[in-house]
Amino acid sequence: MSHPRLLTAERDPFSGLPALRARWAAGERPPTDLPGLALSYLLSGDESFARRALEELRADKPTGSRGSNRYVRYLNRSLAFDWLYGHPGFDAALKDAVAADLVAGAEQMLALPSLKDPAQASYHNHTVRELALAVFSLAAVEGHPSVEARAAPLRAQAWRAFDNLLEQTELVNPDGAYHESTDYMRITWAPLAMMAEVRRTTTGEDPAARWSAFRNMGTTYLYKVLPDGSEARDDDNEYPHLDARDNVVLGYAVHRFKDPYAAWLLQQRAWLPAEWANPVLQFLWNDSAVVPRDPATTTETELPRHRHFRGVGHLVLRDGWGRDSTWIQLACGPYLAKHDHLDAAHLVVYHKGYLAIDAGADYTDTESPHYLNHYRRTVAHNTVLVYQPGETFFWGENLWPAANDGGQRMDSSRFWNSVRSLEDFRRTRDLWDRCRLSPVAAEAAYRYAKADATRAYQPSKMKRFTREIVHLREPNLLVVLDRVRAADPSYRKAWLLHGVSEPGVTATARGASVGNGGTGYRDASIVTFEDRGGRLRVHSLLPPEREVIVRGGPGFEFWTPGDERGGAWGSGRNWPLDPPEGGPLPEDPYLLKMWKTFWDGIERLSPSNRRAVVPGGWRMETSPATPSKEDVFLHVLEIGDRDARPRRRIAAMEGAALD
Repeated sequence: MSHPRLLTAERDPFSGLPALRARWAAGERPPTDLPGLALSYLLSGDESFARRALEELRADKPTGSRGSNRYVRYLNRSLAFDWLYGHPGFDAALKDAVAADLVAGAEQMLALPSLKDPAQASYHNHTVRELALAVFSLAAVEGHPSVEARAAPLRAQAWRAFDNLLEQTELVNPDGAYHESTDYMRITWAPLAMMAEVRRTTTGEDPAARWSAFRNMGTTYLYKVLPDGSEARDDDNEYPHLDARDNVVLGYAVHRFKDPYAAWLLQQRAWLPAEWANPVLQFLWNDSAVVPRDPATTTETELPRHRHFRGVGHLVLRDGWGRDSTWIQLACGPYLAKHDHLDAAHLVVYHKGYLAIDAGADYTDTESPHYLNHYRRTVAHNTVLVYQPGETFFWGENLWPAANDGGQRMDSSRFWNSVRSLEDFRRTRDLWDRCRLSPVAAEAAYRYAKADATRAYQPSKMKRFTREIVHLREPNLLVVLDRVRAADPSYRKAWLLHGVSEPGVTATARGASVGNGGTGYRDASIVTFEDRGGRLRVHSLLPPEREVIVRGGPGFEFWTPGDERGGAWGSGRNWPLDPPEGGPLPEDPYLLKMWKTFWDGIERLSPSNRRAVVPGGWRMETSPATPSKEDVFLHVLEIGDRDARPRRRIAAMEGAALD
């Protein structure tokens, strides 16, 4: 078996040794970590690099750490094993010891429930990292006499699991984006891209040439990074800012697809850290021949101002790539992963600030009270509630009844898992197929889309929910038309929009307290949210007779309307955030029991990353004044600068043959 073969080879068209040696001759250098030293020896022939690398390889011992992040250690050892393989000082005893260590790690990963059956390996961040450990380890030792008999069947198992993941990418994200969040996206895509490159350099098969998710990785960032450099807060995003793993994925887009926009993004040092998560890749995948291009310099023909990410069902609308640009997202797709939220037909708006947001923040540990009863639920999103007293929601293997938020269904423990294979998805499609987005209509003046989220709710309460949006580009107005038909007119409907701070209200009469942090306004016409330099004026036009409630503030930021015991609207409670620094468990016996049910043996709350999250604390609820089975909600969202004056005059028109 010839070496090197992991991520590079003698005549590889993308990272062949002649090209890498030319970079060395030009003064570029790999890092001074274990794989960097091994690569420096490979390129320069300098024995001192090899000796230092072998010393580190010999001294490196398993740390005893648990979890899928162990793959980084095995990745580094695999690369060093491959790149130093031909060095005379790499003696047979050390080779055998390192090879045995790599195979043992791979064997341990492939025995996990997530990978034991390769046909059920899920496209999920933990599984991808676990598989990366096995793939790199087994590719490195291929043909090594002392371990090959043991490694060969494991290698076949690992590649079958990888093939299963690749098939799922065509279901989940053929156009890019990702189903667990943009945070988990980078955690998953960095090892996924590296495994694809190892498959190419070791076997000649090129996954990136077949599976479109790879060539759309860079494009995803182009649309999912907001004008301020933060990331879309899709689902469980505990850190919505670019980090060192994003450098790896963007670097792959430059290396493999010569993506000029990814090269431009890599230059945004105010957004990205200097270091790469896997430093040796910065040398391997650097391609200075790719000229960065600022997307703000493009025309609509060159670079469309909207993108529909099929599979995950996300639609991004933007009017440009400058800091003052507007960014809008509509989420409408299947339920695909544990970290997904119950947010079909959810809208987000950014313009110089976070104007319509995901409310709440991520968990300290999964299954925190806030996470279960608010953050991942429909009530925390900008969509519609239909409240049926007595509706039940549960989590995990039905360990705990969750609060009734009036939102979208979670009626199977399978909702706590991820898509596992194409066959599995087709067989259980009724569980997952919750929202469908019609083809987008785009003209110079507007973009139009229609979402059907009926199936996201229990059929016992929801008979129809469609959302149509039109973004009028020049006046920067977003028209939102919702048709909602409930099974019973007594089920309360609530149209939701969440913001950062307390909004202002324009109404014909003063508001009155409705309890639970809410102030009700009969027939309020405008609710205004502001954040930083941006302003969102929400014009309520339909129903013609309506109650608009503004709710939030201390003690009610994350209020869920119902309890878990079948109570009426208003029986619920506030579910506060856990402290980002961690701390003692709550004294409340109910909350304490909840924590211990999901986390046996827990003694303290661990720290979280939510310090980077804008959680909001206020929302508006529009409800019909008179109960009926069917209602039409019409809102016009006026997007602009905080200091813009005056507001637009917007009114509903009635007439024959108008729809």
